[in-house]
Amino acid sequence: EGGSQKFLPDRELLAKAAESRVTVLWLGETGVGKDMFAKALHKGSPRRDKPFVAVNCAAIPRDLIEAELFGVEKGAFTGADQSRPGRFERAHGGTLFLDEVGELSLQAQAALLRVLQESELERVGDTRTRKVDVRLVAATNEDLGRAVEEGRFRSDLLYRLNVYSVTVPPLRERLDDIPELVRHFLAKYGALHGKSIQGVTDKAMQMLRDYHWPGNIRELGNIMERGIILVEPGGYIEAAHLFPHLAAAASVKPAVASGDPGWLVEVVDQMLEAGCGVGQVEREMTMRALDRVEGNVTRAAKLLGLSRAALDYRLKKNKP
Repeated sequence: EGGSQKFLPDRELLAKAAESRVTVLWLGETGVGKDMFAKALHKGSPRRDKPFVAVNCAAIPRDLIEAELFGVEKGAFTGADQSRPGRFERAHGGTLFLDEVGELSLQAQAALLRVLQESELERVGDTRTRKVDVRLVAATNEDLGRAVEEGRFRSDLLYRLNVYSVTVPPLRERLDDIPELVRHFLAKYGALHGKSIQGVTDKAMQMLRDYHWPGNIRELGNIMERGIILVEPGGYIEAAHLFPHLAAAASVKPAVASGDPGWLVEVVDQMLEAGCGVGQVEREMTMRALDRVEGNVTRAAKLLGLSRAALDYRLKKNKP
């Protein structure tokens, strides 16, 4: 979780909140580790032996989010072939983590508010009321106050979520946490890939501390996993293992800055020679954009220069 001076006040807030059932709202940039803190909150609570269920609201189409959260009864809509519980029912007795809560539709927000106030819900297509005992933890990288002003988020739900809010600082403001996080990722990905790694070189560690970290802890984890894959077993991870993309970016940026489209023409020629059709390219670009933003449909649409609705349409069209 980190022990830097920047985050010590928030760690104290986390410890105090863990013993209660108060709703916690994690704030901060994408990739700062809000999901890790949500898990830590659950593990430190009296509910630690009950389920921890996580939902990325931005990764689920808006017309399906209510069914995912609150469950659905058979025949409620086309494709609902059987009744099934939602994430709230699965988290009964434990903790439900709603990431990117600002992406919820207004209708889903109203249903969520009811669960928070009454501890009860109705599945989509059902009239039966079901009681649930769930501790809610939410997270967002969005300014929910602005979303309220723009009519995209309910003010009463914001007041209910904002009882106990904690802002997670970006990694660039928590550089003292990097060595601890590096050790964590060395152990995690070393075990995953079956490699025993000695550590990182001093130069590599210095580059990690000098880097700006636009992708925060998520980016650090991805970089460390790549380094572990590239290094020989029993060796040390070097700077070149961690940041090979910097050299590639240095060669591409001058061409982009000068307006020279040659690199793009070359890529298109290679795709045509390989027999790639427009549909295949579109699917691959869509999937790569989603991968880069951890499944966040809204941010993927922005990367692709599309509206959220246009990307939703393409995802449905290309669904296998």
